[in-house]
Amino acid sequence: MAAIEALYDCARASAFEPDALALTRALAAALARTFRADDVVVAAVVDSTLASKARIRRHTLIAGPSLTQEERTFVDWLLQQRQPFAACAQAARAVGAPKSPWPDVIAVPALHHQGHPVALLLVAARRAHDRLGTPDLRVLETIAQQAAVAFNRAQLLAQLDSWSRGLEALFKFSAAVSSERDPVSLVRDMAEHAARLLKADGGQGGLVVPGDTPEDRVMQSSAYWQDGMWLERTRRWPRNVGIPGVVLETEFPYLCADYAQDPAHEPPDDMGDIQYAVAVPIKSGSDDMLGFFELHRRDGNGAFSWQDAAFLESVANMAAVAIENARLGTALALKNQEMRALSARHVTRLEEERQHIARELHDEAGQALVGVKLSLQAMGRLVPTEVPALRGQLAHLRAQVNDAATRLKVLARRLRPPTLDRLGLDMALQQLAQESGEHYGFEVRLLQKLDERLPAELETALFRVTQEALTNAAAHAAAQVVEIRVEIFDRATVDLCISDNGVGFDPSKRSSGLGLLGMRERVNMLGGQFAVTSAPGEGTTIRVTAPIL
Repeated sequence: MAAIEALYDCARASAFEPDALALTRALAAALARTFRADDVVVAAVVDSTLASKARIRRHTLIAGPSLTQEERTFVDWLLQQRQPFAACAQAARAVGAPKSPWPDVIAVPALHHQGHPVALLLVAARRAHDRLGTPDLRVLETIAQQAAVAFNRAQLLAQLDSWSRGLEALFKFSAAVSSERDPVSLVRDMAEHAARLLKADGGQGGLVVPGDTPEDRVMQSSAYWQDGMWLERTRRWPRNVGIPGVVLETEFPYLCADYAQDPAHEPPDDMGDIQYAVAVPIKSGSDDMLGFFELHRRDGNGAFSWQDAAFLESVANMAAVAIENARLGTALALKNQEMRALSARHVTRLEEERQHIARELHDEAGQALVGVKLSLQAMGRLVPTEVPALRGQLAHLRAQVNDAATRLKVLARRLRPPTLDRLGLDMALQQLAQESGEHYGFEVRLLQKLDERLPAELETALFRVTQEALTNAAAHAAAQVVEIRVEIFDRATVDLCISDNGVGFDPSKRSSGLGLLGMRERVNMLGGQFAVTSAPGEGTTIRVTAPIL
């Protein structure tokens, strides 16, 4: 009855443990109970190589590396034979068989339908009074046939999971490449995706930090990915120092099968049991070194292959494109910033020059015309009444001077209305609305709630936008009514809305003129938002929202 219960435990473990590692541990525990053995080894086999392993010695699960070199050699031989094996201290060794590390042992490879091993089941008893015999071997063969299906299923599920994670990683790689982020975080994310896809226990990515000369360049990483989380720490590797330094020097992938003995090894914090490593350079399209990827695995999780290195190189190629795009984007953003700064400075200087010219026109030219007018009046009094023709000429000249003075004042106000500087946006808009209505012949309705002065630059921008919008309404809209609304919200934001009932236009088909472009640039320089809404036959609305700084 005990043997039947033990066999049931083995069958249950094969049926309900889809994960290879969990399956090896459950089967090892069940075999230890079934055969009352002192030593049990169960190992999953992938491509004729031991993968997940579980060992129970004296009823205790052994974690980490569990086979000695002698035991590993013997197990590899068993896998090559693909036959059940039984040996005891008194039995003669099979021809060509290595010496068994166990004095009494039975082992059976679990084979799938094509005859390839998917697992190895090994039971050893060290007690002299409890020898393993042929009946035990037959029981182990029965269990192995059940386990073959379970291990094959576990491998298929693992492969499906790997494909799923591969697709997910490809999507994430694509998203990372398409995103506009700084190169440091970009390389970090792609290193994590690659580590998850290649089932690495740890890894890192870094960038080249330039020096005064090409020989002074170093590799730099800001964090280390380990067991699903990032550990923040900054490290630098000069040329030929550490695996990243070797990659910097050789500009070639680096594969390591014995990390502790490798001359370039440099264990990261809390990862002293690294067994395998792979590293590749990140190179631009012009073969310039940009950075590196490095992944690690602990013992028992399988060595990296050149196929893994090739995949990591393809990730590095994608990363190189993304890094160059990010750097180009950063350079473009800096250029745009410079252009905006220059544009803002130009607008400021333009307003200053307008103010200067307006003052000169009003004070200098205006005063000169007043002087001419007074002189003409004085001359008119000196001309005798008997010379009416001359007096008429003088009167005509005075009228021309008056007209010139009036036009000069209008021009000065358009250049820079003194009301804007002295009394603020409220009065300046009232004056602009009145003059525009009289000049252009349409009704201007002004609705504003301005209880206080705004910053000078903001007042100037809002006034110029309104001025340009009224000019556009007169030139293109054929409007009868233009409405201007100005409101302040929470003393933090000002909202300007200018709408007309004119003919409108299709913003998607009509290219923006210099007027709209100038308005947009003025608003953008103040950190505000500018929007134009229009449609044929439905008028036009211009809206400006800007912060009060």
